[in-house]
Amino acid sequence: MDPITASGVFSIGKELLTKAATSLSTAEPVDGSSFSQKLDGSHNASVITSDPSLRLQNLEGSFKADLLNDPKTASFFQQNQNNKVFLEKRADGSVQFLSSNGQSLVLEANSPHCAKANELLDLCFENKFNLTAMRPNAVAFNS
Repeated sequence: MDPITASGVFSIGKELLTKAATSLSTAEPVDGSSFSQKLDGSHNASVITSDPSLRLQNLEGSFKADLLNDPKTASFFQQNQNNKVFLEKRADGSVQFLSSNGQSLVLEANSPHCAKANELLDLCFENKFNLTAMRPNAVAFNS
């Protein structure tokens, strides 16, 4: 290799090493304690939410409590205490409760309960919980 090319390669290599060394030294110090706290917090949260049956129990419990606190939905469930009740999605984004006696209650897509109902339906279909042969697109809802 001729001396001009060798000195050019040497200069480029030196420049790359210098830039790499200066970029490493200007980095901000990392706080290891905050990382371990975040790691512990995320581990605890994932343990709780990773068990589908536990998630289902928690979601059903809070959803039922919300429904029973609303006078409109509470009266539907009081009238259908001894009936089988099913929950299903509708094409317009709303959800519907159907009773084995023929009564129904529609939760509009913009209602406060519809989002929880859809979350419950998705969880049940995904994990095959509360499915029924009587209504293949619905889940049994124990009121």
